[in-house]
Amino acid sequence: MKHRLTRRLLAYFSLTLLLFALLCGAVFSWLFTRYSQQVYEQELRQRAETLAAAIPSLAGSQQLLAAAEESAGSASASPGQRGPHHMMRHGREQGSGQHGWCRQQYSAGTAEPAAVNQAGQFLWQLDQMMQGKVWIVSARNRTIYAYGENTDREDGELPSVVADILQQVLAGQTAVSRDFGTLIDMPSLTVGVPLVGADGAVIGAVLIHRPLQEMQQTLRDGLQLLLISVLLGLLLSGILALLLTRRFMNPLYRMQAVARSFAQERYSERTGISQQDEIGMLAGDIDRLGGRLEAARQEREQLTQQRQDFLSAISHELRTPLTVLRGTAELLVSGLVTHEAERGKYLHQMMENLSVLERLVGDLLELSRLQNPGFTMEMTPLDFREAIQEAAGSIQPVAAAKAVEVTVKLSESLPVAGDYGRLRQLVVILLDNAVKFSAAGQTVEIRGQREQDSWQVTVEDHGCGIAAADLPYIFDRFHARRENNAQGTGMGLAIAREIASRHGFSLTCESEQGIGTRFILCGSLLAEAVE
Repeated sequence: MKHRLTRRLLAYFSLTLLLFALLCGAVFSWLFTRYSQQVYEQELRQRAETLAAAIPSLAGSQQLLAAAEESAGSASASPGQRGPHHMMRHGREQGSGQHGWCRQQYSAGTAEPAAVNQAGQFLWQLDQMMQGKVWIVSARNRTIYAYGENTDREDGELPSVVADILQQVLAGQTAVSRDFGTLIDMPSLTVGVPLVGADGAVIGAVLIHRPLQEMQQTLRDGLQLLLISVLLGLLLSGILALLLTRRFMNPLYRMQAVARSFAQERYSERTGISQQDEIGMLAGDIDRLGGRLEAARQEREQLTQQRQDFLSAISHELRTPLTVLRGTAELLVSGLVTHEAERGKYLHQMMENLSVLERLVGDLLELSRLQNPGFTMEMTPLDFREAIQEAAGSIQPVAAAKAVEVTVKLSESLPVAGDYGRLRQLVVILLDNAVKFSAAGQTVEIRGQREQDSWQVTVEDHGCGIAAADLPYIFDRFHARRENNAQGTGMGLAIAREIASRHGFSLTCESEQGIGTRFILCGSLLAEAVE
């Protein structure tokens, strides 16, 4: 199963190479045969033309031509007047049949008459010189002279292929034929050239037969070499393909291993593949996916931890007032408290704890609503300065009860797009927090200023400050609960951060213990106001 793709790639590669080799072999065979025939034909044509031009001056040809003339001239003589030579007898016999042909072969044996032996030697030399089989054709006595072992003559009509080529050559044309295999007992290429006499008339023909076994053997040798080359190529290419396939498959195996690690929630695994191709792109996507999965897991773990912390905190926050309420109620129900003043005191304590529970539940609902992605606010153009001044006015009674002065310094308008009620709530939370941690006689300052297309509002107190270890967590739920903040729910700053975030504002805090705390709210002005 593991190497199935490797085997498939090797099979495809080998099959493609084999089909390519077969196609190359077929094309090579066809082109080689065609080219060889053209070369052989041109070579034979040149040889035949050279031989036809040289035959009239050759001594052997003069005897053959003279015998042809003599046989033609004595065609009407009596049988007792015929010469002793076989060739001449043949000529007279052939001359008596004007429509038939005769093919006569001669050998170079010494037991034959001198004239016959000389003709055989001449024709044998022509065969050796031309590297093929030579026929000399006499047009007058319709005789074909050739060298061969069988010295008997063959009389009668010629095969159509021979008759056609002789008809063309004796008409003064050069002819080519590849159909002489049945006549000379071998596949051959034949070229016929006219034999011209001294007076310019065609007196015969020269036919040269070139056996095609040599060409066929060359073709077989070439195909054999091609087959050997293909087999070697298959072997070498198979080895190379195996190496290349492994190089190709190794990144896939690595990506498979990383994917399996992701399935087992080991998101820290990476492919480590760096290639400038499609595989490298896929590996990069897998690595990026791993990074996102790792971040998602960390976020999920963080959310899980926050949920657990929240449940733990809310359980603690709810348990305290409920325990007090239960204990007070049980005391009153038991009838142990009979004095009216004491009963009033316990009832007042129950009301305070109920108020704490009400604020706690209200803040939880408010924070959950703000953190819900589906929750929307009504954003309208407004002057943030008005919301700040109204929030400062609403916090004045609380500040006056602690003898804390709240000052507002806003020299310019602050046009923004937002929800007026939520922005007022944000400022009230910051002011309430500042007043709560300020001592009597101290001052809480609100300052606002514009800078080109942005604005900044600060709420600063001079109270006890926040420890550096607690500063990064002051916007977390319940983290702000302290001993001197017993009336708070610990979710005010978390709500303030959510309101700021919903408006696209940034809310940060700077604080030093014993010196004071400064909350900084920043945002952008409306585009119309900037223009």
